[in-house]
Amino acid sequence: MGFGRHDEMAKVDIVTTTYRNVDKLKICLTSIVENTKYVDYKWYVWANDPDDDVKKAIHESMFVDDILFNDRIEPIFNDTNDGSFSSNNNEAAAEGDSEYILFMNDDIEPINDSWLLSMTQILDSDPKVGVVGALLLYPNKTVQHCGVMFDQRTNGLPFHIFYRQPYTKFMQVNRHYQSVTAACMLVRREDFEKLNGFNEQYIYGYEDVDLCLRLKHSLGKNVIYCAGAQLIHHEGISGKFKQHPHLKNNMKLFRERWGEKIFNDHQFYLQNPNFMVYKTKQLPVENEDDE
Repeated sequence: MGFGRHDEMAKVDIVTTTYRNVDKLKICLTSIVENTKYVDYKWYVWANDPDDDVKKAIHESMFVDDILFNDRIEPIFNDTNDGSFSSNNNEAAAEGDSEYILFMNDDIEPINDSWLLSMTQILDSDPKVGVVGALLLYPNKTVQHCGVMFDQRTNGLPFHIFYRQPYTKFMQVNRHYQSVTAACMLVRREDFEKLNGFNEQYIYGYEDVDLCLRLKHSLGKNVIYCAGAQLIHHEGISGKFKQHPHLKNNMKLFRERWGEKIFNDHQFYLQNPNFMVYKTKQLPVENEDDE
């Protein structure tokens, strides 16, 4: 257990919240189950006010001819859709007890089967890291997320670096950032619970950036983008990315808390391809054939 793990697989609770997004949810359910290897995970799927189609999709990902074959998925059917990203994820995360928690949107599709292993290896090998994010690409393979930056042009608010630009060598190395997106974000349960989870004052916006900054400033933990974790993000369906009516309140809250503490770093990344590169020992995958 913990740093330098060699004798057992990392244990991860995956947390996904969804609201009647059945077409993308089906893709997510199928692709995660088929393309997540080398890690022991339990997947808590929190479905808000689910209709019959959502329930059927989740059932079919667990059962074949009504016989249970996939006990990794744990559905949680919530009667309403009154919560927020923060509150829903906090409640769903409390259902598990694994060492790590992966927060993941319902419109994610892995590209490689070692995506989660690549993320857990960073936490396994480095106690100074508190958050690990992933490379997220659009279906057309342009960049949706490879780290979060801050810039005067965005009025000191977070923005995805190289957003909607082509995938390049810059994205092929692990890097330090001040924040990564919770569309696919791995944290230690211990750290998450110390901070009482996501700040529920945020309503669908900035809660993931706030968590990263709290981990950094309160616990002294680093935030790392993991180039080896590669996934497609069918963004634009999940409610988090819509222009939410609480947006201005979220912006105000974020500026009040972090306006004087964030660092405008966008130009540093653009001017130096080696800026904030993160290097760590890569732990080997244990294989019984090697024994």
